[in-house]
Amino acid sequence: MTNTEEKKKRYLSLRIKIWFAFILIFTPVFVASYVWFYLYTSEKVKTNISDDLIQTIEGAVKRMNVEGFKTLYAEESANNPLCPPQEGEENGYYPENPLYWEHVTWLSAIGDIEPEARIYTYVAGEEDGEIIAIGSSGALWDPPAGFAFCQSYTSTATRIYNGLSIRVDTWEPYSDDFGEWITTYMPIHDKNGTVVGAIGVDILASYVKDVQNGIVRNGIIAFIISYILIFGLVYLMSGIVTRPLIELATVSEKIGEGKYNQDLESLGNHSRWNDEIDTLSDTIKIMINKVAEREKKLRKRVSQLEIIVDSTQRDLEVQEIVESDFFKELKAKSKDMRKRFKEGGDK
Repeated sequence: MTNTEEKKKRYLSLRIKIWFAFILIFTPVFVASYVWFYLYTSEKVKTNISDDLIQTIEGAVKRMNVEGFKTLYAEESANNPLCPPQEGEENGYYPENPLYWEHVTWLSAIGDIEPEARIYTYVAGEEDGEIIAIGSSGALWDPPAGFAFCQSYTSTATRIYNGLSIRVDTWEPYSDDFGEWITTYMPIHDKNGTVVGAIGVDILASYVKDVQNGIVRNGIIAFIISYILIFGLVYLMSGIVTRPLIELATVSEKIGEGKYNQDLESLGNHSRWNDEIDTLSDTIKIMINKVAEREKKLRKRVSQLEIIVDSTQRDLEVQEIVESDFFKELKAKSKDMRKRFKEGGDK
């Protein structure tokens, strides 16, 4: 690797690498879990609401005063020209008949059990697909809401007319003149098993959407909080896991500089169970002793070699001096001088 390539490399701690790896791996898992949770709870909400509507309508049919229901419509249709309404006449009214107010009071009581629901009853009209309203739980509201008595209604957007023969569940939201709803209809039978009318239970689709949106909001908040907490804990745990490795790396760097007197006791795992950190720490301890001993022997050997080298160098220098012409000439002169000095002494 060239110096340029080495300079281009950037340092990224092992702790950050572990943290990022965990984020990359588990973020898709978190997102997938949240999507599954949202889809599951949304479907569960729709199921619970639909089950509540079915239980409400079945309970209402069982406890209904069917004879009073039949008598109410028979009396009003026989005695009041507004029932059933003729073309161009007022469509629906609120009669003074006690049976009517008894009926809508009973519907309102059922509505109190299921506050988000609107409950109403009706009979078949004279035209194909036409229904004639009997009562509504909203009749006691201020101002009154929902169907008025003997209100004619023909819908192409709903299956309300089919409710006079079978139970009809409409769980996919639909729109009509009154709003957007999910609905269930169920026929009303007298004691002879004859269909005398039907009952409908509506609930605003916006209620279902509000519940689902609440799940989304709460789910996102819980997701963000848990995401931050979990990855914060991962960051802390990664610090705990990598701290001994970082300290070992620091110690190794000092050892590389020749500082062998390092305390490795604090780096090991002091629990009952050993792990890779303990193995690495023990290995470094052994390595320090061996490296220190080898360096000691090497220094001693180097000192011996230096002495040998110095001695050899000195001998070479002496030999160079001895073999030089100057030294030979000086030696000859010295020998000549000693000879003359000796001859002079003999005289």
